[in-house]
Amino acid sequence: MDDDNPFQRPNDPSEGSPDDEQAMFLDDLTSLFDEDEEESGLPHWGESAADEEAAEDDWDTLADAAPRWREDTDDSPSEDQPEMASVSHQSESASVFEDPEPTEAVEFPSVDRVDEVLSLDVQETTDMPGIGATSETLLAPPPSPMTESRVPPREGNTITAIVVGLVLGGIVLGAIAGGEEATLAVLTIALLLAAAEWFTSLRHAGYQPPALLGFVAVVAMPLAAYWRGADGIVLVLVFALFGAGLWYVGGVGRDRPLANLGVTLFGIVYIGVAGAFGGLLLDMPDGREFVLSAVILTVAHDVGAFAVGRAAGRTPLSKASPNKTVEGLIGGTIATIAAALVFISILEIGPFGDGSGSRSDGVVLGIVVAVVAPLADLMESAIKRDLGVKDMGSLLPGHGGMLDRIDALLLVLPATYFTALMLEII
Repeated sequence: MDDDNPFQRPNDPSEGSPDDEQAMFLDDLTSLFDEDEEESGLPHWGESAADEEAAEDDWDTLADAAPRWREDTDDSPSEDQPEMASVSHQSESASVFEDPEPTEAVEFPSVDRVDEVLSLDVQETTDMPGIGATSETLLAPPPSPMTESRVPPREGNTITAIVVGLVLGGIVLGAIAGGEEATLAVLTIALLLAAAEWFTSLRHAGYQPPALLGFVAVVAMPLAAYWRGADGIVLVLVFALFGAGLWYVGGVGRDRPLANLGVTLFGIVYIGVAGAFGGLLLDMPDGREFVLSAVILTVAHDVGAFAVGRAAGRTPLSKASPNKTVEGLIGGTIATIAAALVFISILEIGPFGDGSGSRSDGVVLGIVVAVVAPLADLMESAIKRDLGVKDMGSLLPGHGGMLDRIDALLLVLPATYFTALMLEII
């Protein structure tokens, strides 16, 4: 017997021939496969057709069975679910994927703006008023130009404005009493100061106007109107136009010629041409009375609008100037017409009240001024808002600049001239 052969049987006296031994080996080998087939439950290849169909039914039953999910079973482990090492390990592993238990929510105050955050839990003190403002105040929308509250002038500013106004009135009355040339001189100086404020404000707003050209044109306007009439105004305006063109063609000015020439010529017309009508009125017979009538009605409008607006003003008049009110407009209109009736029609100051049956002319002039003066105020307010300035200057305390003081008069002078022309007074 060979020791290395596992299939060789030990020597037995009863063993047969080699053929018998080979047959026995095949039988043993076949029995191994028979045991595997019995354990698997599959039909043997030698079984009948009925047995094979029964086996196929068993496979179909397994294929049609719905899967079982872990959630559909009870908590006890089943045969197809391997047991965990420990329950604590299972819960600890599952907690990684599960949401943590809700904790008590911390409520933070709802805020919409940074300044409200800064004002939380801060008490108002006398040193810092307004720090402890309520949320309603902080969340209120910013005031619009039509709804923002008017800021009344302080008492000290009012007294200063009255004193300065009286001084200006005295200068004007003294110039009118001194004659046409003295009145013309005061008018020209006022226009020059207004032009200086105009071009200075333009430079602060980013424009580069030819200021020297503007000064010359504004000063020349009333002088040319007084000595040459309306033709003198046209002549100066044409020369100003040519001079402005040469300013940029000659290379003196380079940046934004259209914008800078536009604001320059507008200033010349707004201040110079409008003020030149004062020179035209002075050139007329009783010219000083014409100018005095225009000044009286303009002052009456400004005083009436200021007094009534400060005392009873509630309704904003225009977005151009939120501090002006409808009540102030009504007060200024009444004061203007009343001043025209008293000073011009009854006291006969100026040519509008001369002669019988001409007293109504003074009332007509009062109505015209009552319409023109507030429009002039609003126009200048719109210009200042566009330039981003509150006042054109600070020459006159309580009033602002010279242009702020004579803005209404600049349009009342031509209105007075054309009203006299319409009523055939001149």
